[in-house]
Formats: sequence, C-alpha cells, structure tokens
Amino acid sequence: MKKDRVGQNRAETEIRQRIASEGRITFADFMETALYYPEGGYYTTQKVVGGAGDYFTSPAAHPAFGALLALQLERIWEVMGRPEPFHTVEMGAGDGLLARDLVEFTKHLQPEFTRALEYLTTDRTTSSVAKMGITGCVISNELVDAFPVHRFRIDDGTLKEAFVTINNAGELVEELGAPSTPLISRRLENLGRRLPEGFKGEVNLDISPWMERVSRVLDRGFVITIDYGHEAEQLYSAKRSMGTLQTYFRHTDGSSPYQRIGRQDITAHVDFTAVVDEGRASGLSPLVLLSQAEFLNDIGMREIEKDISELKIDAYERDANLTAIRELVKPGGLGSYLVLIQQKRTGVRSFESLILDASRTTALPAPLLRPEHIPLFAGRLSQTEFTIDHLWPLDQDQHEDQSP
Repeated sequence: MKKDRVGQNRAETEIRQRIASEGRITFADFMETALYYPEGGYYTTQKVVGGAGDYFTSPAAHPAFGALLALQLERIWEVMGRPEPFHTVEMGAGDGLLARDLVEFTKHLQPEFTRALEYLTTDRTTSSVAKMGITGCVISNELVDAFPVHRFRIDDGTLKEAFVTINNAGELVEELGAPSTPLISRRLENLGRRLPEGFKGEVNLDISPWMERVSRVLDRGFVITIDYGHEAEQLYSAKRSMGTLQTYFRHTDGSSPYQRIGRQDITAHVDFTAVVDEGRASGLSPLVLLSQAEFLNDIGMREIEKDISELKIDAYERDANLTAIRELVKPGGLGSYLVLIQQKRTGVRSFESLILDASRTTALPAPLLRPEHIPLFAGRLSQTEFTIDHLWPLDQDQHEDQSP
C-alpha cells in the first residue's frame, strides 16, 4: 500500500486534500474514499476476509452456504420454466469463494441446469456486466452494508448532518450542519414519526441507484440480497439511537473510523425497508424478507447437517464441519442476517413456490470444508465478536489509537 507519510496512505491524503479544498466533506464521501480509493482504499488494497483479514462471511464459514444457494437457483430455474441460458450475476463477489462453492456444487445437480447456468461475478456495481436484460437471478452477500452512508443527528429538534473536517490539531473530526441533500430528510420522513432529540443514525442513499442498476440488468427473474440490517422501524428505534456504524480491524470492532484509514473496514446496518421501497420503484416486487437461519433451513440446511453428522469420517473433521454449519444459522450472528427476495416479471407471488422439498438433498453429497474456508472449530475466530448490534457512537472519543 502506498503511503505519503508515516501512518497516512493515499486514501487519507485524498481525504485531507478534499477537506483543505472544500472545508468539509460528507461522511459518505469520507467513507467512499476510505473504502474504495484506487490507491490506499480498504477494499482495493487489503485482504479483508478470513484469518488474515478483518472479518469472515457466510461463504468463508462453510461451503454449505454456496451449495444451498445452488439448490435455490436450480429451484428458481425450474419455477421459471427452465430457461437456457440462465444467468446469475453475483454483485460484490470479493475473492470469489461463494462463486467457487456454488458452481462446484452444481456438478451434482440436474445436468440441464448445470448446462443452462451462466454465472457472472462483478464488483459492487454492474459496470462489468456486458449483458443487459438477462433472464435469471442477481445475488449479493454482504454488499449493501459497505455502501457509503450519510450520518445525522437530531439537534435542537432539527435534522443535522455530520460532516468530516480537520481541527486545529490536524485531526479528522465531525461537525454538524444542514443536510447536504434533501434526500436524507425524505428518507426519514417516510418513517411516519419524529425521531427524539439526540438521536443519531445513518442513511444509505446508494440503495436507490443500486436498485435501478439491478433492475436494468434483470429482464425477468429474481434478486436475492443477504446482509445484516433491519426494517426501518427497528433500524431507527430507541435500541439503535446511537447509530449502527461499525469498524473492523483484525476481527475486532469498535474503533473510530478516523483511525487506520484504508486499513480497517467501515460498515453500517442495511435499511431493508429502503431496499424494498426503492426496488419496488424500479420494478422489483418483494416476495419475502426473512432471517438467514429461516432461509437456509427452508432450502435444506437441516438435511445437510444431518448428512454430515452421519458421515463416516474423522471425528475432528465431522465436528469442524458441524460447528461451521451451525455458525451459518446462529442466533445473534450470521443466522440473524436478513434475506430479501424480490422478483421481476416471473408471475411468482409467494416464497413458498421457491421452497425445496426436503427430499431434494438426500441423494446429494454433503459439502465439506476445504483449506480456503475459515477454521472456526480450531477456535481461531469467534462470531461472538460480530453480533449485529455492536454500535459505534457518533461522538465517540477520538483519541489517537497507537496500535498497529
């Protein structure tokens, strides 16, 4: 990673130069640069997932996640009349582990489905998808939580936005001001109630253009969005009155976003009500919003767990696989993530049409851990560090963190 001076990389240099030029910038602009700046941004320079990274995801926990999504895609393909080709676009594919697990498992599914499937991976946009108007599915896992957010606070009964500037000591700090766009107020007005004095939170305005892009890519089919978050009523409730912004560095959360710029993750919980509403405005009808545990159990998780428990394999290997699989449906952890399924021009009106028969997995081999998955059973990582209600308050003390 290129650095301009000790402790400051190109992303932070760019942020400071913009503030010097403009006086202050929105937190969304700060977050965009810290995460995605071409030279020095977190996602452009860091190994972010796994034991050497800062967090782990469902695909990294166990290949059953990809296998079950493969089964879900096969069922979608059947419900849609077995189209060929059947395109699946994974947005925000990262290191490609989900794609590898999913496509690998299709070798055990119907040959006609495997032949029809064309699996495409992209970054967080759809700019690399040459095909528009596809028939199939668009999926994402932990993508929307990494979209830049605007931060706000209710101050003297008025909505104020938190901007990023530099104080006399040369530190990055926040100051409140009038919102940079009326879109922030409009999003909060949709709540139908006034937020109390001192309430702090985030608004993700990138959801609307993202849903528009997804809808342009998809002519007919489904959208599966998996992430941590809440419906608006819960997201903007008293329980989360300090906001949901989080940072992750080496599997630990809670430090200020103004430290380790470009070296730590910055994320906020997803407003799934906004995803539903903006999707509907773009022609995507919601089918169901449920927890990841419910979703995976509906499409065969229990059967895979049972199959693995009965395998005649080394006891350590069996326990390692069972531990990792149970992490996928763990309450308060990955199991509490939400899964939103939307459809466009399919004629499907309920999620029940997409649920697999339990017998579908009985004749299939159980997926097992490979070296590229996280060794959760070895005790090196714990999902308890990633419960979905860890908070970082807006006015947290911003003393310099000297840890590496």
